[in-house]
Amino acid sequence: MKKRMWKSGILALLAAAGVMSLTGCQKKAEDTTIKLGVMYSSDIVPLAVIEGQKLDEKYGIDFEMEVFQSAKDRDAALQAGELDGVFTDYIGVCMYQNAGLDMKITGVTDGDYVLLAGKKTDITDLSEAAGKSIAISENTLIEYSLDYILEQKGYGADYLKKEVVPRIPERLELLRTGSIDLGLLPDPFSTLAAESDAVILGSANEAGLYPAVMAFTKDAVSGKKDVIEKFYKAYNEAVDYVNTTPITEYEELVIERCGYPEELKGKIVLPEYRKDVLPSEEDLQNAINWAATKGLCPAELKPEDLLGKLD
Repeated sequence: MKKRMWKSGILALLAAAGVMSLTGCQKKAEDTTIKLGVMYSSDIVPLAVIEGQKLDEKYGIDFEMEVFQSAKDRDAALQAGELDGVFTDYIGVCMYQNAGLDMKITGVTDGDYVLLAGKKTDITDLSEAAGKSIAISENTLIEYSLDYILEQKGYGADYLKKEVVPRIPERLELLRTGSIDLGLLPDPFSTLAAESDAVILGSANEAGLYPAVMAFTKDAVSGKKDVIEKFYKAYNEAVDYVNTTPITEYEELVIERCGYPEELKGKIVLPEYRKDVLPSEEDLQNAINWAATKGLCPAELKPEDLLGKLD
């Protein structure tokens, strides 16, 4: 009788171990999901290609791109633990750190921020814009990019009269109607402004600033390292495709998933996208210095605090 009970106990333990093993496998399968929060811009085109061509399936992951209408909504989802990572920028990552949200930059993206003068201003060069009004979002990448562009051109941060207009569509509308003299806009909004005869005076990329990045939570970098590495394989393949394929082959996808309106069909010009690479520590330190003077992060923050190296 005792021998029979002993055998029954062993079988029960083995069965429990099997259940635990199966549960562990299921949990591992769930961890192949990568959820990224983004907003409409040209830098999410490779993500749209990953979706459209099912490159995530090719590399054994489950990729989800969630588009938000505002940075506030995106960041709320991030803080609620609903996202693994976000498309953001140098200043955004500094602010995350200041708020106690440990985000790690895993690579650059290729968004640009274009400085434009409204057609009614008759401004054709930045040298003609002293004291003119410009719509910006305060204490954000937009203001940092503007200050950077002005500095590169030899002007101070007070060269233009900054008017705080948080929402990008409102900035575009003010520029189109002549209610504001200048604007600093990401694509596709900058393209729409140019289509309305706004004059391009420069851009962040033109000034040597490439501040857009992809960042993941510290937990995702440590707990989903292999999955993120597979994601980057898909991302790099998508970059190759975009850089070598006529846009006519995937323009509908760009319009559907990246915020480009139908009116720009046949006029969309995309940048040369870069494969996965980390930003330079010098660029990050410059951003930290600017953010610290604005009270957005501690001056003691270091570039290595912001980087999440996967290898």
